[in-house]
Amino acid sequence: MATQTKTILALAVLLAATWPAGRLAGLDPVTTKPSSAEQLFRDGQDAMLKGRYDQAIDLLARATQRAPGTIGYRLNLARALSYAGREDEAVRHLETIRQADSEHVEAGQFLGRIYAKRKDHKNVVKVLEALLKYRHDYTSYHLLAEAHFSLGAHDNARTCYEKAIELNPASAVDHYQLGNIYLAKGFYALAARSYERALALKLDSPVLRYKLASAHFNLRNYFGQVRQVTVKSGRPGTISGGAYLIEAVPGRPDTFLAAPSSSAIYHLARALADGLADRPDIHFLRANIYLNARRYRQAHEMFGAIEKKMPAEDKALFYYYYSESAFGIGRHAEYLALLKKAIELNEKAYGATLMEAYLRVADQHNQAGDLDKYIEYLTKAVEVSPRTAGLHLKLGDAYEEARKHDQAAVQWRMVLDLEPDHPRRMELLNRIDKYAGAPAGGPQ
Repeated sequence: MATQTKTILALAVLLAATWPAGRLAGLDPVTTKPSSAEQLFRDGQDAMLKGRYDQAIDLLARATQRAPGTIGYRLNLARALSYAGREDEAVRHLETIRQADSEHVEAGQFLGRIYAKRKDHKNVVKVLEALLKYRHDYTSYHLLAEAHFSLGAHDNARTCYEKAIELNPASAVDHYQLGNIYLAKGFYALAARSYERALALKLDSPVLRYKLASAHFNLRNYFGQVRQVTVKSGRPGTISGGAYLIEAVPGRPDTFLAAPSSSAIYHLARALADGLADRPDIHFLRANIYLNARRYRQAHEMFGAIEKKMPAEDKALFYYYYSESAFGIGRHAEYLALLKKAIELNEKAYGATLMEAYLRVADQHNQAGDLDKYIEYLTKAVEVSPRTAGLHLKLGDAYEEARKHDQAAVQWRMVLDLEPDHPRRMELLNRIDKYAGAPAGGPQ
């Protein structure tokens, strides 16, 4: 038994001596005869698929050297180099393929993916646009769309995303990116449709919900078709199933007015609940949804809660909308104070609104029957915009109603000074003459 064992070991040593180390490098055993290029390729491809990239690179490089005109060998060598992280070498081989065969779509797309990974968007466009005349397929359009989008060429990106979706309608990411383009362009209905398609394809995130809420907001779909729902222990301002609970219905326990899932407020509430609660812009949009839905009291409370959190660059816009909520609940002094803050921060954008603000407050007092306050705020409007004939006309009429005829006549004269051919010229002249020299109490 010991002798037999020694014999086996001796044969093993002899075999090892005659089995060259180059076996795995593509040499035949014993004879050391080089394998064919095809065999080197097959062995190299197997090594690559097994994750043995260095070995695969060696075998595939030798196959390529023996048959340099065989594109398949060089393409697989580029793959192995890419898997091994040697992308610069992979790029050189892919460029060699493209020089030999400009119509080779697979090599071009592979090169495009490498450039995309490197964020070399210009080269992505250069390589892949040339391929479109040979074959229109999803990968090329998808990579082109992303490159154009990153370069800010949104019209080109839109075209490519639309083409990509035609070829692969199940790509949630493409629907989402197309929604981003539509939203930036102001195509809100198209943006909402794209985002909703992405959601249907199971792509969901707080940011997507926020953008979808923005699209619905700009479509004036603030609360959607409000209905009543019953929710045990429900709370206003929360999501329950597929509805957003707006407020409790008085006198009906556990019953709420609710907005559907196809509304701006629903998706915004999802964004808040799913992780964006620390972003003031989200809360700002929420307050604006309530404001535009004419739920002024809730909006006013929401604006007040985020005043100190708003970034400086958004403060002017914030105060403008905050002032609108104050006006909505009849807090006229606060309305004007907040509006003046907006004007102080950005007079160019909001300075022209002050005259209109005084006029709005004046009209509110007029409707309430407070003639003195009506005149007071009309006067403030005139001070802001003294060359507006219509304001002088309103103020003159108000003075006439208050039986202050001399002051009324002065305002009417100013109307004619500003607009000598005013449509009501003769009427105003007659009214001025009527009260000329009349006693303070009116004609006797």
